[in-house]
Amino acid sequence: MATPYLEYSLQNGYIHNWLVVGPVETAVEVAPGDGASEAERKLSIVQARYSATPDIDGEAVERADAQVDGNELRWGYYRCQDDHFVDFSLFRHTWTYLRAWAYTRISLFEAADVTFELTTNGPADVWINGEHVHRHEHFHHQDPATVTFTASLAEDDNEILVRFEEVAARECPYAMALRVAGVDPDDVEVRIPSATERTVRHMMLERVFEQASIESTANYRGRVVNLHWADDLETNFNYEYSIQGPASRIYVSGQTEAKPNEVADIGHGFRIKQGPFRVVLRPVWQEYLEYKIRYQWDIPFYVLDNEFSEEPYGTLETRSREALEYAVTQPNHLYAEIAKFKLGLWDQVDHDVVLSAVASINARGDCSDFDLIGLLGAVCRFGDDEQFPPDLKAAIKECALNFKYWHDEPGSDAMCYTTENHSILFHTCEILAGQLYPDDLFANAGETGLWHREKGERLALAWLKRRGATGFWEWDSNCYFEEDLLALSHLTGLAESEDIIGLAAVLVDKILFTIAVNSYKGIFGSTHGRTYAPMIRSGQLEPTSGISRLMWGMGIYNQHIRGLVGMACSEYEFPLLIGDIAAHLPDELWNRERHVIDDAGEEVNKVTYKTPDYMLSSAQDYRPGQKGYQQHIWQATLSPDAVVFTNHPPCVSENGAHRPNFWAGNYVLPRVAQWKDVLIALYQLPEDDWMGFTHAHFPVYQFDEYAIRGTWVFARKGDGYVALGASQGVSLIKRGPAAYQEVRSYGQQNVWVCQMGR
Repeated sequence: MATPYLEYSLQNGYIHNWLVVGPVETAVEVAPGDGASEAERKLSIVQARYSATPDIDGEAVERADAQVDGNELRWGYYRCQDDHFVDFSLFRHTWTYLRAWAYTRISLFEAADVTFELTTNGPADVWINGEHVHRHEHFHHQDPATVTFTASLAEDDNEILVRFEEVAARECPYAMALRVAGVDPDDVEVRIPSATERTVRHMMLERVFEQASIESTANYRGRVVNLHWADDLETNFNYEYSIQGPASRIYVSGQTEAKPNEVADIGHGFRIKQGPFRVVLRPVWQEYLEYKIRYQWDIPFYVLDNEFSEEPYGTLETRSREALEYAVTQPNHLYAEIAKFKLGLWDQVDHDVVLSAVASINARGDCSDFDLIGLLGAVCRFGDDEQFPPDLKAAIKECALNFKYWHDEPGSDAMCYTTENHSILFHTCEILAGQLYPDDLFANAGETGLWHREKGERLALAWLKRRGATGFWEWDSNCYFEEDLLALSHLTGLAESEDIIGLAAVLVDKILFTIAVNSYKGIFGSTHGRTYAPMIRSGQLEPTSGISRLMWGMGIYNQHIRGLVGMACSEYEFPLLIGDIAAHLPDELWNRERHVIDDAGEEVNKVTYKTPDYMLSSAQDYRPGQKGYQQHIWQATLSPDAVVFTNHPPCVSENGAHRPNFWAGNYVLPRVAQWKDVLIALYQLPEDDWMGFTHAHFPVYQFDEYAIRGTWVFARKGDGYVALGASQGVSLIKRGPAAYQEVRSYGQQNVWVCQMGR
């Protein structure tokens, strides 16, 4: 029987439809002390494993088997989004070599010499009709590079196979795009060998499934999960839905009909525990099983076990126990085990979780400092308890005596040392380890614990003094304030140096005051020096939210428990006045901050305007026109999920390996000015900008009402109002992963205006 094909057009010249395998991962050893840069090390890893053959066997057909290095894999269908990328970006704590393959067919009306534009982060090879036609070797960590080559294509079908490689060490952007240039796009057809004969139905489901959306990226356990269909849905059709967890376990499932502007109740959260979930849409069972239409569309969201608190409650003592009891419920988390130590639940301690953390630290994986500080703090606080498991205490000591505490020590690793939060965590680990084992020889540096303590104290004092005098490079960071507080909460209670104890306590005061004054009803809706997409799209998923709930009873407990447990175990004395400031909603509050953010003395000047009905915050005129990273430049906050901001995205991914990405950060930073309730953001995009637009996070279902009029979109939440306009016009996006949560505006030059009201 002849192979059926899914047939597509090029999108702005790019191939959007592929069969893919991978990424295939191989752990690699990196020799220490050779003086090579990280890019040079990555290149040597790739070159040592290079093969001029594709390294993959088996016919490329949807769901067919493929063999790589003797392992059985499977070809899967991949459909690109607006950024044209096949995107496998990921994060690996240790050095890892990656390979992936993408296959497609393109059909021409007549033979031609064709120019291709191949865009990747790392090395790549291309085979056309079995012939190797291109190889390049480059590494572009965040901003992928384009290489042009020419190849001859035959009339009718041409097989294209791309193998693209990367080496992960921490965050790893890993994407590929291929553009067919120099030919009329109407003369090119993309063809995918399919597992189903009902190809027209398959392609229709691809189009219509992306017109579905859910109301919120975060949901409370017990609340209904509502699925919305776009008001311009092209057709009615039957479909199946399910809510699945990380291991694809199905918690809720059903079948119903999609209709324009329809709202479907697809599940109640009481059946679901806290954690990351996804709504999965797919064909009805007969089409899926009998007709082999295996296409599905996933919509991710998060479920929380507790509801957001917008009003203070309880006392610090009662909330501390509540926080620890909550932390204990988080599965396979080291800090859940540390919370058990604090609560005296020794018979419930999961030794495997603790020993797994020790093994990761011994491998010197990135973020080892996040775990080691908790283990050392646990020994400092609870090590004299006769119930402390001896096997864990011995494993922690051996781990501490062999650790690499700073980048100037010998040994290879993938750890990040010199960002603001990592630095104080490493210094705190070194202090605690030196205090615990002063006379022992630490194998990596060949020095005693006393030597390490003195070094850690010297470096920590410099960090503490600088932060106290000039502020934070990672200003108001809702993710890295959690890690700063994790370190400082250990120093305030466990350091033996009075100078360090005093300075650490002052900085805890400073951070908590900053969070309090820049929060609205428990939402840390400030501009942030560094952040990630989920943490700004919903105030319920901020890493500092649990800490603010602990300290003054406003916020929500979520999956971020390191800082929460650190503060709940700490001996730090909290000034209750800071909690009063967090809860106070004056008729208007105008707050100004200044942080020195680099050694050259460059500053960020930020402002926050707060009323009883909304908050507006921004970084004033911060590096306009320069390339951005993880900076969140402005935000309007009306509720935990009714948050509005704009940014300039380089891709559609929200993966934290991309810095910036679709929602977090800006590829080019805007010029922003704010006076109280009004804000202006000016964007000047490069002429060859990859995406060609700026956009706003505007989740319409989170408002009580909204309207679009001309170049403006308006919304109300309670008695708070927001109006957002763009000089190039606005359109509410009704398709794709951000359907009904994104307002987009195309144009190289654009002016966004945000006006708040009560």
